[in-house]
Amino acid sequence: MARYVGPIIDVHAHLELEAGAGMAGLMPHRAEDYWAAVDGLEVQAAGALVMAPFGQPDEVRKRNDQVLTLAANDPRWLPLCSVHPYDGDFAVEEIGRVVAAGAAGFKLHPNTQAFDLGDDRVTATVEEIGRHGLPVLFDGYSPFDPYQPGKFVQLSMSVPDARIIIAHALGPRFGELVVYDVLAAFPGMWNRNVWVDLSYMGALYADSPHREQYAWSLRKLGVDRLLLGSDYPLGDLRSAVDALDTLGFSADEQHQIAHANAAALFNLS
Repeated sequence: MARYVGPIIDVHAHLELEAGAGMAGLMPHRAEDYWAAVDGLEVQAAGALVMAPFGQPDEVRKRNDQVLTLAANDPRWLPLCSVHPYDGDFAVEEIGRVVAAGAAGFKLHPNTQAFDLGDDRVTATVEEIGRHGLPVLFDGYSPFDPYQPGKFVQLSMSVPDARIIIAHALGPRFGELVVYDVLAAFPGMWNRNVWVDLSYMGALYADSPHREQYAWSLRKLGVDRLLLGSDYPLGDLRSAVDALDTLGFSADEQHQIAHANAAALFNLS
């Protein structure tokens, strides 16, 4: 096997959409900085995400409009908008508004947005997003909620038509992905509506004593449910691509993970 060379969809990037509004303490990470960082790679599309604060509708609209404008000016960007699940009617209204404006999906973050994944309002928000046929990308690891992996299982079963992406493949809880393989053995119990992105953690575990266990766990979910992500600027896309080979994925599998799976999920031609 060898390092993957081919088209790439990076589903997970954080951008500094206005001066001083990026991730504090990090290098500049504007859109142009991202494209400079991935120069030489065949990146066809990248997910640019925002996160909605609670109870601040004007700020939520502003952030969503920023990422929608970014994508309107450069169609390589997939605008991943956000709402806060506790914002009730406004969240529903904003989902409809940004979908009509061209949102490619949504980003929700239990830690940063301070919500409980098991809350009924989260289920209702995911159900509303699913009604529009768009995926929702969740941050996939909380050191503060030991029950979160099970809550993802419950959410996926409660909203079978949703398309749920768990970022970072559950982080250090990756071994619990095996539960989806178990669920798949029971007809009608689970709709295979969960994907994971390998952002940051893929490169980390590819160079670790846990490499084989990590790759085995990912395969239990299914290679067709794996997505490539950089977590830029925290992570590096080149390292993420290199990790696919190190983790033992074949050339065809690397193409699936780097491009084909995301193209199908986001309905890209």
